[in-house]
Amino acid sequence: MEKAKMGLVGLVSPVESGGQRYDELMDSAAKAMKEAGIDVVVANCCVLNPTDALNVCDQFKKEGIESLAVMDITWVGDSLKYLFTHELQVPTVFWAVPYPETFSIGCIQNYGSVLKNSKIHFEYVYGLADDKALIQKVKNVARAGQIIKKVSSMRLALVGPRQTWRVAGPQDMTTEEWEFSNTFGPTIIHYEMEEITDAAEKICDAEAKKALEDLKDRTGTVKVSEECMIWMAKVYLATKAMIQKTGMNAIAAECYPLYGGLMNQTSSWLADEGIIVDTEGDIGHTVLQYILNLAAEGGACALGEIGAFDDENDYMTICHEGSSAASLAESLDKVVTNPSGDMGSFIGVPLKAMDKVTFSDIQGSAGDYQVLVATGKTLPVSHEEWVDGGEKLVVKLRADGVKAGSVVDQMIQAGLHHHVVIKEGDYTDILKIVCDFMGMKKVVLK
Repeated sequence: MEKAKMGLVGLVSPVESGGQRYDELMDSAAKAMKEAGIDVVVANCCVLNPTDALNVCDQFKKEGIESLAVMDITWVGDSLKYLFTHELQVPTVFWAVPYPETFSIGCIQNYGSVLKNSKIHFEYVYGLADDKALIQKVKNVARAGQIIKKVSSMRLALVGPRQTWRVAGPQDMTTEEWEFSNTFGPTIIHYEMEEITDAAEKICDAEAKKALEDLKDRTGTVKVSEECMIWMAKVYLATKAMIQKTGMNAIAAECYPLYGGLMNQTSSWLADEGIIVDTEGDIGHTVLQYILNLAAEGGACALGEIGAFDDENDYMTICHEGSSAASLAESLDKVVTNPSGDMGSFIGVPLKAMDKVTFSDIQGSAGDYQVLVATGKTLPVSHEEWVDGGEKLVVKLRADGVKAGSVVDQMIQAGLHHHVVIKEGDYTDILKIVCDFMGMKKVVLK
């Protein structure tokens, strides 16, 4: 993924002390940020007044920044910072410098109180550019800004049946779709499942067989008929073509109960190409997977639900019908393609052991959403445990510092959804910042 683009601006009052440090502070900040992997756009002047501020805002808009770092080199008036907040409207971190005569941290506290009252989220740091933790936080804000921009402009297909009836509101959409789209930004595009299946029927067997040969390293042991696999390859090719034609970023495809097994194999195959296909028409968790994949700069998520928990051995068993990437298994010999429905299939994946994972969940409506932000590890899954789980996706998940039964209890008490997204690595810092800037409540396990 390309580097996150962040603006860096220094504010100075001509009547306050400390302005003589401008060049030194800005140069060291820009250098440290670039070394951290941020695409830094440095303000073209020291901002002393509103004219300077507006000129820099124009520069940043032209450069297409995704986030902003504002260094209060001296105490400055709220009205100067307001121009950047209102003109740019991007995730912002305010940088206080540790010199008492500047009142830099007090200045941020004062302006921060105004932003809090206006329900505008911000982050802040205190210190100099040689502080690695400080630069990491600045980078996290930059990455969050990049992710938020991509989410707000993403195209997300909702595939499956819907009715032209309603109590009130849109004809063939739901009010919930409008609310979600307005809150997070994605454009939701409707497709009927028949638009994919009709296109699949036009693909010849020879092309499908060639695709199957190319996909064999993501398919594992096949326990379905050749006819079924050829059909699955055609659905995969038709879905991929639709994505390419429309510039789609992700798909939420309805499956249960009418289309069981139709999109599961395609979901698994495409996951290892960085394309998300959620197989229960679950838009919220589709976007959550998209966010985590962006935070990780690639890879695939596993999506499942808690099937059981064991407090004595401290783990939850996460299962799903089978649509996760084959790469999430320890090796291909542990991956199986199983039959589903009349002419469908699903991937059986015992999730490999991972020392650190982020697991998350999303729930809400009407612009009021909450996200579970948690870390843990996954334990090895034995063959017997995988078979007992239906030879589908089976995960043994242990949360960090919280017993399995308590995790389930807290999720139920918070009213969280039954789906859980699991991503290898710890991306909680970035996820928390994304939640804060997007106005989502964070649910943190205790």
